[in-house]
Amino acid sequence: MKENTETHWVGMDVSKATFDVALACSGQHFPRTPLRTLPWKSFARTEAGVAQFLAWLGEQLPEEEFPQIRGVMEATGNYSIELTAWLVQQHPGLAPAIENPARTKAYIDSLGQRNRTDGMAARGLAFYGAERHPAPYEPLTPECLELRTLSRCRDTLVNERTAMKNRAHERCSSSLVRTIRKRRLKQLDRDIAKLEQEMKRIVDETPTLKSDFGLLVSIPGVGPITAMVVLAEVGDLRRFKRARQLSAYVGVSPRVWESGTSVHHKTRLCKQGNPRVRQALFLSAMAAVNTKSPNCLNETYRRLCLADKPGKAALGAVMRKQLVLMRALLISGKPYDPLWKTQRPNQPALAT
Repeated sequence: MKENTETHWVGMDVSKATFDVALACSGQHFPRTPLRTLPWKSFARTEAGVAQFLAWLGEQLPEEEFPQIRGVMEATGNYSIELTAWLVQQHPGLAPAIENPARTKAYIDSLGQRNRTDGMAARGLAFYGAERHPAPYEPLTPECLELRTLSRCRDTLVNERTAMKNRAHERCSSSLVRTIRKRRLKQLDRDIAKLEQEMKRIVDETPTLKSDFGLLVSIPGVGPITAMVVLAEVGDLRRFKRARQLSAYVGVSPRVWESGTSVHHKTRLCKQGNPRVRQALFLSAMAAVNTKSPNCLNETYRRLCLADKPGKAALGAVMRKQLVLMRALLISGKPYDPLWKTQRPNQPALAT
């Protein structure tokens, strides 16, 4: 497929009940092609609506050009994921892409349109696809998808339990309120334990997940919850060709902000990826640097602190090193070896 010259792009603005589509044929680019001239239509966000959309697409283009059609939409949680599954099921060649809403919004805003409607958003997304050629969305396996659902539900309950515990320190004159709070805390503990038990069951019953899980928990500081969160949110870490692609995807790569001679901000984590993975990595990095046994993670932290790096900056480096190490272990298929450097002094690092 020659996407640069022959690909037609369909922009899709997805909502709960409907999805609006607009078609940008090959060779159409903004501003040479005005935004309002692109054909546009709205369909129900159902399997029947997808079939109607494909029929409409057949009216716009001849059937022989269908292999050159791609789709692009913004990430809207389960709405976009479910629509993508229906599209792939009925027309696999469409290979829809799910893009970061911050990037698509910035692009559509750059077109200088004063109004923002579903139809205009779909047209803007069509031009976005024609210019940026985003990669197709890689869906998670059913097991990873279920694991992610359980993990996110657990995060919600854990946050609720933390808030409930904080309220428990407040003085309360009502005995009924105190009783309800205690009962609610116990129920939250039971629900969280059930979710963790179900997450572990899915991992144990899925050979691929079980093998990857065993490799990840061999890393210092990485516990069962951290390993399951990474597997559920990122999927297969091997799909990233380079380690820096993985660190950028998660948002643990450094961000440099400099301009001229006066603007020199401190280098920080870019934080443009999945916040749930970063939260899990932060806790696992804290555990890793506090382990008593020597390993490459706490050694890295101490070395950076001795070099007068701020504690948070050193911890961010440990977070990235943990993530890169996870990918390296999954590729090699071997668990973490704390004596790797001393045993193999002439070998290159596991991952760069």
